[in-house]
Amino acid sequence: MAVYRPTYKDPKTGKLKQSKQWWYSFVFAGRRIQESSKSTRKTIAKDAETNKRRELERSYAGVPTEKPEQRIRTVRVALKEYAQSYLVNHRKSSNLMVKNRSAHLVRLLGSLMLSDLTGQRIVEYMEKRLLEETRGHQTGGRTVNLEIQILAAAIGSTWKVLWPKVKHLEENHDVGRALEVAEEQAILDAAMTNQSRLIYPFVYTLAWTGMRSDEARTLRWSQISFADAGEITVSKAKTEAGKGRRIPMTANLKAVLGQHAAWYASKAGPVQPEWYVFPLMNRLAMKDPRRPVTSLKTAWESVRDKAKVSCRLHDLRHSFCTKLGEAGVPERTMLDMMGHVSEAMLKRYSHIRAQARRDAIDVLEARQILSGVVKDSTKVGGFEAQKKPLTH
Repeated sequence: MAVYRPTYKDPKTGKLKQSKQWWYSFVFAGRRIQESSKSTRKTIAKDAETNKRRELERSYAGVPTEKPEQRIRTVRVALKEYAQSYLVNHRKSSNLMVKNRSAHLVRLLGSLMLSDLTGQRIVEYMEKRLLEETRGHQTGGRTVNLEIQILAAAIGSTWKVLWPKVKHLEENHDVGRALEVAEEQAILDAAMTNQSRLIYPFVYTLAWTGMRSDEARTLRWSQISFADAGEITVSKAKTEAGKGRRIPMTANLKAVLGQHAAWYASKAGPVQPEWYVFPLMNRLAMKDPRRPVTSLKTAWESVRDKAKVSCRLHDLRHSFCTKLGEAGVPERTMLDMMGHVSEAMLKRYSHIRAQARRDAIDVLEARQILSGVVKDSTKVGGFEAQKKPLTH
């Protein structure tokens, strides 16, 4: 056991100075424990050291099947081990998610030992994360909740067991929206005149197939059949239900992709089946058709700004699902085309647009007139209906 006041070099004078606060240092289970007591009193520092030792011993005694070195491992070590084991039987996208979320945990909590992860520490972490921005956007509750869940899994338990008094943050349950017909057309018009040669066929494909953006981004020419009416086969998908699904092309989509193929061949020569439909580009020039474009974010944002439509790229998938529903397509067929496994998920994507609501009211009103409930639609409730719309 040892308590001491460390020395440090004064950045202004360059002279060595002694800290006013006392630190303690000892070895436990082969690991050096060295921390500040945060006190200027030596007796309190000794008590802090004793309490720390007892805390570590209690942690060890609580899990007798684990080695002491495991009980005092740091958050950084626990997350690293969890990520390595997670790689074995999870998708690439899931592994990437764990990696990205763990980075924030390591940055803010990495040096802490697992025994130091009290409920108060977790609350402080959540507060810090909510004040930060990620890619220009404020960090949301769902993101922070996910990070805490990953931390709990890395420790080998659950949030509820480890920190029962820490409540989940409120999450944004906005699942997206379907674009109105005019909005979608504005997006397509803006994409057609955009400087990027990929964004128009890319957006058109999303709007008329309901594919996820990553499914379209990694699309190969071998997956597109121009024979007869034409169809697209999705090879890799987020869900098992989405793999191998076949989506018929509209005449317009077939024409758009046909024109894209002609431009493609003029730049790269005869199109090869294994080449990517949306290849890696360097500004306006094709760089490598054997690699997919990494991102179309800049082009998409310029399209959205020009169209003056506030939406996400993923909302085009919502729009396609809604178009299928409005066209009266059976749910079983919609599930197959969207790559879903449940009706609940289908409802999440299918929306009722403003025009559809207006049409529903018009149908209801027409039925009332035909049934005699309303004799004269220009006279309702004793008042003569306005012939012209009111102006303000």
